[in-house]
Amino acid sequence: MQHPNGLRHSRKVTGRIKAISFDADGTLLGTFADSPRGFEKFFLEAARSHGKKITLEIIEPVLSRIKEETRKRRQQGFKPYASEENSRLHWLWFYEEVFKALDLPNPKTLAHQMITRYESGEFTTLYSDTLPCLKTLASKNIPMIVISNYAPLLERFLNELGIDNFFQKTLISGIVGIEKPDPAIFQMGAKALSLNPQEILHIGNDLHEDYHGATQSGFQALLLDRDKIHADKNLSRISSLHRLKL
Repeated sequence: MQHPNGLRHSRKVTGRIKAISFDADGTLLGTFADSPRGFEKFFLEAARSHGKKITLEIIEPVLSRIKEETRKRRQQGFKPYASEENSRLHWLWFYEEVFKALDLPNPKTLAHQMITRYESGEFTTLYSDTLPCLKTLASKNIPMIVISNYAPLLERFLNELGIDNFFQKTLISGIVGIEKPDPAIFQMGAKALSLNPQEILHIGNDLHEDYHGATQSGFQALLLDRDKIHADKNLSRISSLHRLKL
């Protein structure tokens, strides 16, 4: 359906939208963005660098298990994205656990090596639909901000990838000390835009952190479901930023 200001979404996005907030990882940029199973490919690369051939069938259950452990750690109060230190500790733990499960040699050392490569930006790229979308919105003078659960190095990534100037404000959990889905970080976004929350559309790829976090904070929300894993759910979703039409 055609939105009153020209944005076409599914039927649940209602009312006038005056600005857009974007998630970053998995939305604007990602590990091997546009490559199928980019996150998994990161670990395949680590295994390959040690001469070990690992398939997706092997890596998928390992990642699922460790993601579930991550969820439990967060339920117990650990906030992996609330500071630079927490983020690095989390990912070192995550990588090491994966490498142990894959029976790779020296998993702790390998974890440090891979996180150093990741932090250098070696694996992070823009999705092919990111720049065209941002340029279109900018041409229509639609204000944009970023609200992301990420380490402070996201500022450098956005700059190096050439998209930092599109945003009026970049709210990174590792800098502000607040993680999505906490309403406080969304409230900071509304304040930065000098708008009421209901006038802002948040776009992100995480159902809990982005979609529910935004709607529970009074924002409108659009789930970017690139892999169409939520196609059966009755919510506002698109599979590509190319689908965000003006």
